[in-house]
Amino acid sequence: MSSKGDPRTEELGQLKLAMATFALHLDAFEMQALEVLHAVGRPGNDVPRMNIGRRPRKDEMIGGQ
Repeated sequence: MSSKGDPRTEELGQLKLAMATFALHLDAFEMQALEVLHAVGRPGNDVPRMNIGRRPRKDEMIGGQ
């Protein structure tokens, strides 16, 4: 029995490719997130406060909201 045409072998290869692609995307995301965290943590950079429980003012709205 040849495993060359075995659907399970082909699916395993596709899963390995998908996992490798995911790992690369995750690494890229982590690098970008780390850059942002370093930029925010520098002295002189203000971190915006969250506006929890407050409705946006008209001048803060975009478009016809």
